[in-house]
Amino acid sequence: MHKLSRTLLLTLGLATLAACGGGGSNNSNPAPFSIFVSPTSATVTVNGIRQFTAEARDSSGNVVSGIQFGWRSSDTNIAVSLGDGAFKGIAAGSVQVTANAGIVERAGQGVVNITSNVVVLSVTLAVEGTAAQGGPLAGASVSLRDARGQYAAASADRTGHFEIPVAGMTAPFLLRVATPDGRLLYGSAADLGTANLDPYTDLLVRDWYAAHGLDPDAAFAGNGPLPSAIGLQLLDQTLGHLLAPAYAAEGMTAPFNLLGTPFQADHTGFDKLLDDTRIDVRSGRIQAASETLELHADAGTGRLDWVGTGGSGGLQVP
Repeated sequence: MHKLSRTLLLTLGLATLAACGGGGSNNSNPAPFSIFVSPTSATVTVNGIRQFTAEARDSSGNVVSGIQFGWRSSDTNIAVSLGDGAFKGIAAGSVQVTANAGIVERAGQGVVNITSNVVVLSVTLAVEGTAAQGGPLAGASVSLRDARGQYAAASADRTGHFEIPVAGMTAPFLLRVATPDGRLLYGSAADLGTANLDPYTDLLVRDWYAAHGLDPDAAFAGNGPLPSAIGLQLLDQTLGHLLAPAYAAEGMTAPFNLLGTPFQADHTGFDKLLDDTRIDVRSGRIQAASETLELHADAGTGRLDWVGTGGSGGLQVP
């Protein structure tokens, strides 16, 4: 065979192989879907958690199901991914957040990584949370006192969410909000991050003060100490345990910290429990779903005792 003929056959053979998809990766094909992350910008406090969502859509705009997303923060010293779109604030600043997914483009051609749009998460020095009583306390003024007697305030938005900047202030914090009927609800934050204000946080704070023979109104005015973080944590865990059947009745499955787990005032989950709860602060009586509890804080002994549907008990309040 002549040299020219051998060269022609070799050229034709390589062209045929390329046309059949063999001989290495071809990454020029468009990705089968795009990833969109929302919201496009958000804020979170140091120690707070913000949730993002990702969605895969094909070229026609149809949602592609079954995609497993990975999440990335551009600076883990400022915000870190907790998985499933949740990010925790670590230090003040801003980061870029993206979601990605890896797919096999073609058999034997390796994995193609698809990255979402870039969204921005700003981390602030603040205390934030939800003020609600079975529905948001929209427009309410939320105030806090810090450990050095300094004060700050902000208004709750239409969803009951509030964010109070606390740069230069010292934790822990005692929070207070006035309801439309003039009642005062208290809450507490051991540090920066989330602090809820609702009838349950109010009960916890009032029981801590009652067990120590003190008054939260006087303490907020600067004439008394802030609650012990350890004492409130113990009360929170205890009441949460006693309310476990009521949580289950409202479809709440994950552990819930009354003082600091974020929730939406949208009449679902914990907010639905608030809808179905009746608390008499003076008597310490709680009626929540099918659960009935009566709590009594004794300043003489420093104890909190209870009796309810599931039995009775008590604890020393530090």
